[in-house]
Amino acid sequence: MAEHNGISLSVGYALLSIEKEGTPSTKLGPRMGMESTSLSRTLKGMEAQGFIERRADAQDKRRVRIFLTEEGFVARKQIKELVIELNARLHELLGEEAVAQLVEGLSKLNELLEAPEQLIPTNWVPLNDNTLASS
Repeated sequence: MAEHNGISLSVGYALLSIEKEGTPSTKLGPRMGMESTSLSRTLKGMEAQGFIERRADAQDKRRVRIFLTEEGFVARKQIKELVIELNARLHELLGEEAVAQLVEGLSKLNELLEAPEQLIPTNWVPLNDNTLASS
């Protein structure tokens, strides 16, 4: 839905993640779960769309803070309204119990993904170059 209005999922998430008083660019990537190269590409696109501007941090001129522009605040409001509507629609289509189970399951999945090594079976042995060459 947001794509139709020129706002991708990553841009929408960034719009919702940037604080009104600006957000240090170094905090934005971890907050959004994005690698620095993907974040950089997203921010460049947002800057080109007129949604954000970069400014030196008032306390530390070496740091950069990301601020929403007026257009960015308008887009953020639009995305926030869309998220609220989607959430209400999910509750309507799935029911309260299914949504609660979904949220609980996704929360557990997030916890597991925070330490992905626990997902690997204990008896799993990675293939080495010698094993690959003999296959």
